[in-house]
Amino acid sequence: MTSYRLTPKARSDIRRLLAVHTKTLGETLQEADIISPFQIESALQTQIDQPNLRIGEILAQQGLIKSETADFFAQDWSKIVIQPEKDALGYYLQQAAILNSAQIEVILAEQRSTGVRFGTVAVFQGFLKSTTLDYFLANLFPEELHVSPFVNMYQGSSLF
Repeated sequence: MTSYRLTPKARSDIRRLLAVHTKTLGETLQEADIISPFQIESALQTQIDQPNLRIGEILAQQGLIKSETADFFAQDWSKIVIQPEKDALGYYLQQAAILNSAQIEVILAEQRSTGVRFGTVAVFQGFLKSTTLDYFLANLFPEELHVSPFVNMYQGSSLF
């Protein structure tokens, strides 16, 4: 009988997949700091009165998130997290309707002129909460979590 051992990376991928698949939409949105516990509790109360509506629909109707955001996290998030090849951070933030095209253009222009990383510029511009950025990085680019937010700022020159 052949024995198989998982690599540490495979183990980590399986843990992330299970963590994503076992969470409700409300839990995911709270972890991403897109909605508060109070807001999800309010939506759950509304769902008692309107059981035909899903939580994402209720949150969108209440103006707390966009329907595209609910759809992204409900339908696409778990698949994206386990994909081995990832697109750029801005792509996912736009797909989730957290950033729009105009905001992305502002961020990219600032990034080109300063060398500061995309997510950091988005936070500095007030387009994104730092906790939401951390959530995306932790789930999509965990190797980037401990990289300086200014890593590209001094590219090609010494700090000293």
